Amino acid sequence: MHSTLTNLKGYNIMNDSITMAARSRIKTKKQKGSDDSDSIGNGNNSANEEFTPSLLGNGDGELIEEDDDTIDLFSLEGEYVDAPSPPREAEKGQGDATRDKLTCSACAWKTFRCTLWLAFCIISLVVILLLVVAPLVIKVFPQIPKHIIYLNAFKIPYEVNLSDPRSVELNYARHFYKHIEDNITVGVWHILPKSLERDGLTDRDFESLLHSKHPVILYCHGNTGTRGTDHRVEMYKVLAALDYHVVALDYRGYGDSTGSPTSENGVVTDVVTLYLWLREKAGPDVPMYVWGHSLGTGIATKAVRFLTEQRKEYPKALFLESPFNNIFDAAMLHPFSKIFGLLWWFDDLFLDAMHTYGIYLQNDVHILHIELPVLIMHAEDDHVIPIELGLKLYNASKTRPKSFPPVIFHKFSKERGFQHKYIYSAQELPNILGNFLKGIN
Repeated sequence: MHSTLTNLKGYNIMNDSITMAARSRIKTKKQKGSDDSDSIGNGNNSANEEFTPSLLGNGDGELIEEDDDTIDLFSLEGEYVDAPSPPREAEKGQGDATRDKLTCSACAWKTFRCTLWLAFCIISLVVILLLVVAPLVIKVFPQIPKHIIYLNAFKIPYEVNLSDPRSVELNYARHFYKHIEDNITVGVWHILPKSLERDGLTDRDFESLLHSKHPVILYCHGNTGTRGTDHRVEMYKVLAALDYHVVALDYRGYGDSTGSPTSENGVVTDVVTLYLWLREKAGPDVPMYVWGHSLGTGIATKAVRFLTEQRKEYPKALFLESPFNNIFDAAMLHPFSKIFGLLWWFDDLFLDAMHTYGIYLQNDVHILHIELPVLIMHAEDDHVIPIELGLKLYNASKTRPKSFPPVIFHKFSKERGFQHKYIYSAQELPNILGNFLKGIN
């Protein structure tokens, strides 16, 4: 026992890799061994050796007990170190959730601030455009309202070949140009009545057929597109099926016509000139009518007033499809103008600019001087020119002299869905026209 402890003391256990916990354990083991020796000191040596462990070094830092209890001092290095324990999973998860919540709150607040700033910038930009830029632009460029009224730049549909009416399935029609005045030539289509349709006709044949006693309708279209626009072509087909000659033109600057619609008088001159040419070709006995749609009602009404007052030429009747009372009210109630109509500068700048280019289109004034029967047709669901404007025109016509022929107003209910340009699809349209013409005859 004594020799074993002496060997232990002589063994160098002060190695850098042995921890204090290992040395404490060894000391405890030595003390236990000493106590055991004292308690059996009066016994024989064999008993003493039985209970005293021999600690031997194997040269690799391991101490070996003779009682087969092996202690790896190096493995004890971290066994008793008082290191902080890792956080519990619940606490860790709670901490992550708290951090995520704070991060989300910060992101939401940042997003809200960015959205608020963006909304402020947009509102500010709109206010500047409406109150500063728009009136300034119109003041500097007064021709802008003219281009808004006459949208001749949009030659839609673009795929239509205006020189060939067959491109829109008008198989019994011809295309020609009519000279109006210096540098102004307008494109025209002449569609034959149903009963006169035949193949192989020349331009001279078309002109001679105007003497056929079939009535002639001169069609004046609206402010955009060309005479080849879909709903206009459909109306030509309806009228031709009723055995009318249909003659449709594009005003100056529209379609394949030359020039530009610089004023109201210019486009009215186009209609008047073509009408007088048709009268010359058809003769005095052929019934002739003028049909206007949308903006074309303003052009047709003024043209007819000029014909009756200045040329003593009286068409049989005037048809007004989706008309307005005057261009001022039509501009104020147009969907694109409702916002601008509330602004202080709209009346002065926009309308003054229109007047600068001679754009008045006062149907409610001209109709008082037209000694002709007038048929007004309007759909309740017309959002481009509201039916209330058609009713205003009709009410204005009631002040005409009692000797004048009647003005008839026909309303299409909103359930029909005709809106601004689909009246041609009304199945009762032939009866409406027939009853009107029967009444005036």
